[in-house]
Amino acid sequence: MNVLWIGAYPHYKFLQGHPVPWMTMLANQLASLPDISLTVVSYHSDISQDETIRLNGVTFVYLKVPDDKVDLLMGYSQRIKRMRAYLAEVEDGFDVLHIHGSEQQYQVMGAYTKLPTVLSVQGIVTEYLNYLPRKIDYRHASWRVAAYYEKKFLPHINHFICRTHWDTEHTLRLCPGAVVHQNWEPIRHEFYEPLNPRPNQATALLFVGGLNPIKGIRELLQVFDRLSQQGNFRLIITGAGNKIQLSALIRSYSLTNINLDRVEHRGQLNSSDLRATYEEAFCLVHPSYIDNSPNSICEAQLAGLPVVASDVGGVSSLITSGSTGLLTSLDVKSIADAVLTLWNNPALARSIADMARLVALQRHDAKQILQNTLKIYDAVMAAHSYA
Repeated sequence: MNVLWIGAYPHYKFLQGHPVPWMTMLANQLASLPDISLTVVSYHSDISQDETIRLNGVTFVYLKVPDDKVDLLMGYSQRIKRMRAYLAEVEDGFDVLHIHGSEQQYQVMGAYTKLPTVLSVQGIVTEYLNYLPRKIDYRHASWRVAAYYEKKFLPHINHFICRTHWDTEHTLRLCPGAVVHQNWEPIRHEFYEPLNPRPNQATALLFVGGLNPIKGIRELLQVFDRLSQQGNFRLIITGAGNKIQLSALIRSYSLTNINLDRVEHRGQLNSSDLRATYEEAFCLVHPSYIDNSPNSICEAQLAGLPVVASDVGGVSSLITSGSTGLLTSLDVKSIADAVLTLWNNPALARSIADMARLVALQRHDAKQILQNTLKIYDAVMAAHSYA
């Protein structure tokens, strides 16, 4: 089977962006099969010309496109035009097209191909748009253009891969009559290893959303300010930003109870370093405004780190509150109370960690996900032939 993927796959020379493990892990699995040939096509503005390279059994094609902000002025028409032209040239050599995500116009690029097509839903831009900060910035324009394309072109796709109740609901709202296939995503291998037993209770809260307002950095800091009055807690933040920006943010919120010596910002961590950081934490806090199935929750559950998360988007498809994590509102007291519940009840925290890991091991079974993917490809091709 000759499989063609299009999506925002990391360029091997430019690794500072999101690692998209749901793509990289599955690509490695598919490439290991003797009867599968996988080609991944993505666009990139930082290369000087189109590039084709074969790595680890996968053929990667990167198409040169204008800078994102330049192309935004033209409604991203240049990247769309470039990818459509390439697909028209090569589509006869493939059996199925797998589009990864609708946030970066890949569904527009693949809308008129002759190939049997399936799209894996990541986020729903039309929903995420509602949670942008009030201060106008580049994302307001970019996401509005993306939302326009999402509404207009998703209905051209007949088959989707979803994971949660939330992405299924919104996919069917945007595309009535579409066929939705359920399949989870593989997780980076470091997180399949369980946390080491710790004789002394770890004191750190872990937050992996950087300084992103949509991920709930304000609520997190307000929670930590409240908790700082009740115990000798630490806070570890990973992701975008740095300690100087974090300190300024704490001052801007007038959070006078926070001792900056008890707060760390470790920046962007690779999977090994993030997994090592788990050993210092007693819970992951995820007070996001909107999410589908965040990898941060899945990875923590898989490793056995208890999770406190806001009940938004598709998160409740990952967490049964009180069993595999604790769900809260975005109210600061609600979040703080949940964190204290884990802190004051080690047996409950251990029970939640064990049950979450058991469920996550089944949910992210790499072999089962691979088998499901192949079955979905077969179903999409069969439906295309019948039509």
